[in-house]
Amino acid sequence: MTDPKKPEGQPVLITTAPYSEATSRGAITGAWIMGQLDIAAGLAGHHASGGDALILSIKDLTFHAPLSAGVEFAVHANLTRTGNTSFNLSFSGWAAPKTTCTHIFSADVLLVAVDAEGKPRKIA
Repeated sequence: MTDPKKPEGQPVLITTAPYSEATSRGAITGAWIMGQLDIAAGLAGHHASGGDALILSIKDLTFHAPLSAGVEFAVHANLTRTGNTSFNLSFSGWAAPKTTCTHIFSADVLLVAVDAEGKPRKIA
């Protein structure tokens, strides 16, 4: 599979893939990666909407390569659509972003901006 061009700009989230989330072969579980996507969506969603935002749906999530335990892992986000209360963010996850930069996953996520009561609000 051909890797897309390396991401530009600063990542939304940088962490290290924990050994505690590895399979017996040393690959990080998809569940942990999806958890990092959720955290990144919260951070990027807050920035994009000017307040709290929640995931409505993950329209597309594709894993491109395994993520090894102990490797630095970065998630990038790009705003792709803005409506009145909802918006889409495109995410990509990268292993060893400062060296080999392996594309781990890509996702298209639909989010909604919410107020303090969890009701949809206009994007700031």
